[in-house]
Amino acid sequence: MSGANPGNRSLLARIGGRVRRAVLGDRVLVPKRIADPMWHLERGRSRIRGGEMVVRFDNLDADIALDARSDLAVRALGEGAYEPELLTALPAFVGRGDAINVGANVGVVAIVMRRAMATDARLLCVEPIEECVERLRRNLASAGCEAGVTICRAFATDKSSGTQQMWTVPGRPEYSSGGRLVHPSVTGAEHRSTVVPAIRLDDAVAAEGLAPTSIVMDCEGGEFNALRGARAILAASQPTIVMEFDPPLLRANGGDAASFLGFLAELGYACRTLTKAAEPVTEHFAGTAVAIPVSRIQWAESVIHGAFAAAVAAQSRG
Repeated sequence: MSGANPGNRSLLARIGGRVRRAVLGDRVLVPKRIADPMWHLERGRSRIRGGEMVVRFDNLDADIALDARSDLAVRALGEGAYEPELLTALPAFVGRGDAINVGANVGVVAIVMRRAMATDARLLCVEPIEECVERLRRNLASAGCEAGVTICRAFATDKSSGTQQMWTVPGRPEYSSGGRLVHPSVTGAEHRSTVVPAIRLDDAVAAEGLAPTSIVMDCEGGEFNALRGARAILAASQPTIVMEFDPPLLRANGGDAASFLGFLAELGYACRTLTKAAEPVTEHFAGTAVAIPVSRIQWAESVIHGAFAAAVAAQSRG
């Protein structure tokens, strides 16, 4: 009815809705999950047996090669954007100085970090999974971000040397962990064991001659152990730390949330949630957190608030 005016269409829609409710009541003709594109993508992923995809997230100007079975692939296809608030806040938190990316995976965060840093600053990427390291190199080069980047294939821990047993999920290396795999997304998936080199961040930074002003971490619960191996860095440089904070994953790696927060507090750090409210992190919080020296806490809160305002603005424009 191209000639009908908007008011008539609205009236017809209301009448149609009343008739449908009178006839069908609360019955649902199509289950809600069938109308959810992510449900279809999850079902389709089970049929993918391997291979690589090259994707582009709406909020990252770079082509990212990744495993076609990974959650990153599903997120790129189903959601489009990659953690908008995090990527918006990262340039401010990373700053212009040297930086460390622990659990760099295939390089989404590393690319954002390197682009924010000064040309003569250096980025140390620590990633233990061999297939991720190979894609990380390619993705950094494809994005024009390989200059000034050192990639260390190792597991960041408080051990001075040796190796670390890790658990991985075939096709979903983003869930690899030095502890039991307890993340809800992979508890029912196949788990495989592998052994990788272990390194202390203090040793790696000393070897490279870095003075890091920021550390960005996603270690599936290994964050506490990694930072215990970075005491000298935290004391000397007091870098801003952006990290995943998940109590069950911390416990699976031999730590606990309360002890982790106490460790940071002893070093003069306060923690805020990367949420709209930017609240103090408690031992019950799970999500992205920012740990920062107490003297800079108000600045960190303003960055977080600004990131959420920018994400809302971008969503309204889209």
